[in-house]
Amino acid sequence: MLNKTLIKKNFEKNISKYDDNAFVQKKMAQRLCELIKGKNYAKILEIGSYSGVLTKKINEVINFERYLALDIIDCSSYIKKINPEIEFKNIDIDDFKTDEKFDLIISNAALQWSGDFKKTVKKLKSYLKKEGTIALSFFSNKNLYQIKDIFNTGLEYLSDEEIKGLFSADAYFEKKEENLVFQNGLEILKHLKYTGVNSIKENTLSYLEIKKKLELFKKKYNNTLTYSSIYVIERN
Repeated sequence: MLNKTLIKKNFEKNISKYDDNAFVQKKMAQRLCELIKGKNYAKILEIGSYSGVLTKKINEVINFERYLALDIIDCSSYIKKINPEIEFKNIDIDDFKTDEKFDLIISNAALQWSGDFKKTVKKLKSYLKKEGTIALSFFSNKNLYQIKDIFNTGLEYLSDEEIKGLFSADAYFEKKEENLVFQNGLEILKHLKYTGVNSIKENTLSYLEIKKKLELFKKKYNNTLTYSSIYVIERN
């Protein structure tokens, strides 16, 4: 079970450094917007807005009448800087409920932090209007496999087959991989910290244990992290 207190604490602490380190997440937001642009959505719901990486791009390419952004931490100051007309609600997606229906429900690199991915997707789809669109980007079960191997820690992801089973047969499905190469182990640890990846559990390793693991990481993976992202677009 995810430690939501720890997740919230770490994301609150590092929000000011997220944009400068979220290289892959920015590309994911760009790709997600490419897949849905060309159409206006009157009412938009964004899950996991955080510092506004996706919010900025949506605000640039889509005309809307109402925009509601959610996040487990209070990101209101970041969202209001993008567009003061965007409403922000500080709430965990697992706790969010509404009778409102939306034309577009969108989330970028965030749903892996929900307590139950399958349940969350089902809930979000119930908030769509009749001809609404759900557009999601998240990570596959091959994401950051190097970290899981060396540090024995990582989120539990669904298989591609399980993910596809949550959507209609004609839903758009795309998968991409990107490798990030770092100069040294310290840069890897900073990247994981500032992008929130280390929010899964508290660090209990000593300095020497971490040093040994980073040496093994360099030897086995040449200081490379692999991001494996998935995009799903489904229209009602």
